[in-house]
Amino acid sequence: MVNASSLSSFKKIALDTNIFIYVIEQHPEFGEKAKGLLEQIEEGAFSAVASTISLTEIFVKPIRDGNLALEKQYKLLFAHFPNLSVVSVDHAVAERAAYLRGKYGMKTPDALVIASAIIAQADVFVTNDLRLEQVEEIPCKSLNQI
Repeated sequence: MVNASSLSSFKKIALDTNIFIYVIEQHPEFGEKAKGLLEQIEEGAFSAVASTISLTEIFVKPIRDGNLALEKQYKLLFAHFPNLSVVSVDHAVAERAAYLRGKYGMKTPDALVIASAIIAQADVFVTNDLRLEQVEEIPCKSLNQI
C-alpha cells in the first residue's frame, strides 16, 4: 500500500505511464502499490496529472495484440478517472520537453511526460523509471519511495 505520509506535502502529483500499466495489467511486483496510489487520487487525497503522451504509450500493446477490451479499459480510465487531469502537448510542453532532452539526453516520450508535469505545476513526478530521477526541475519519486 502507498504510504500517504510520504506524499502528504504534495497537493498535485504527476503520474508516469508505467503507474497506469502496473494497475491495469496487474503487475506482480508493483500493481498493488500503484493501485493504492490511484485509489488515493480517486478518493481526493491528491489531484493528479498525466500526459496525453501516456495514452500513446499505453495503447501500443493492446493495439498490437488486438486486445480491444484492454484498450477500452485504458480509454475509460483516462476519460473518467476522478481527480485526474490529462495535459495535452502544446507549444509550452514541446518547448520544455526540448529543453529536458537537451539537458538530460532523455527520449522524447519521457521528456514530454515530464514537461507536461512541470507545465501543469505538479509538485512531484511519480515513476518507476529510475533514469528520470536525474531531473532537477521536478522532484521524482519511485513507487518504492512512497
